[in-house]
Amino acid sequence: MKTLLVITQKVDINDDLLGSFVGWLKEFSQRFDRVEVIALSKGEYDLPSNVTVHSLGKDTGNSRFVRLLKFYKLLFRLVPRSVGIFAHMSPIFAVTSWPLAFLFRKKIILWYLHRSVTGRLKLAEKMVTKIVTSSRDSLKFKSEKILELGHGIDLDYFNSSTLREFSNPLHILSVGRISKIKGYETLLGAAKILKERGVNFVLKIVGQPIMPSDFSYFEELKALRIKWDLEREVEFVGFVPYSKILPYYHEAQILINPLPSGGLDRTVLEGMAMKVIPLTSNDIFARYFGDYAKELVFEYQKAENLANKIVAIQNWPIEKKNEAVAFLRGAVAQFHDKKELIKNIAQLYSD
Repeated sequence: MKTLLVITQKVDINDDLLGSFVGWLKEFSQRFDRVEVIALSKGEYDLPSNVTVHSLGKDTGNSRFVRLLKFYKLLFRLVPRSVGIFAHMSPIFAVTSWPLAFLFRKKIILWYLHRSVTGRLKLAEKMVTKIVTSSRDSLKFKSEKILELGHGIDLDYFNSSTLREFSNPLHILSVGRISKIKGYETLLGAAKILKERGVNFVLKIVGQPIMPSDFSYFEELKALRIKWDLEREVEFVGFVPYSKILPYYHEAQILINPLPSGGLDRTVLEGMAMKVIPLTSNDIFARYFGDYAKELVFEYQKAENLANKIVAIQNWPIEKKNEAVAFLRGAVAQFHDKKELIKNIAQLYSD
């Protein structure tokens, strides 16, 4: 029996950051006879009968020591019967499972796409067979073990037949954690300029602060909204579960991602799959925008440049809008399809 052991932080369809991983587990279940999942915590999910989720109990209050004991107990039971280990997101999962993987001669494949290069990542790189990521540009270090396989977007879930006839008001969306790196002050600055120019629009920002510094930044953003008289135009939606994000994409005509150059933000690709026109200051995306790249990439932290591009896109003829969204969804299908990603990961355990 071909069994895959997966180690991840959380299995919960309602988690805004990790909810998409439930779909990965479903896809893994079609590639392996059994999928055993060790998770720090678990919430709501609906998975096939050949998938078993073992929670270490972070969600129920288990101490770190208890979680560690349970983790190694599960490893001793599950590693020998598996074809290998898939460590999702966190290098520490690869590091802590390596002794058992080494003992039983099992491959470890690490999925990683954060911008930060930590000591744990450097250590994990020595221990794993491959580091799989969405794009080599997402990682700021070099290794022959890095394999670019796409982001794994669920094209069946993120699917829209809606023709993007731009409404009045214009519906603009941004999705992501409320954090300084997300550059929301640039987005609010562009909103201020649009209002001054008489553009009728609604901007919804979906996401919540998590880290202590995020909360003070959020207060700064709310103060800017009041200072620039944007309370009618700009809505801080807050937390939205992954399982309930689709209506926001359906409603939007433009998705804005004001991040610096670096890793591929999943929300941009989800928006592209939903036929929402993206605008981003992360020039890594230019390779997926084709001939539209100059029009869809704005200057980082330049609110006026962003506002100009929003107006320009609003004035595109409907034929161009529909051609653009069809091309952009096709780019996601070509480079970031979930089914293709999981197929390629599964193949690594047979090579």
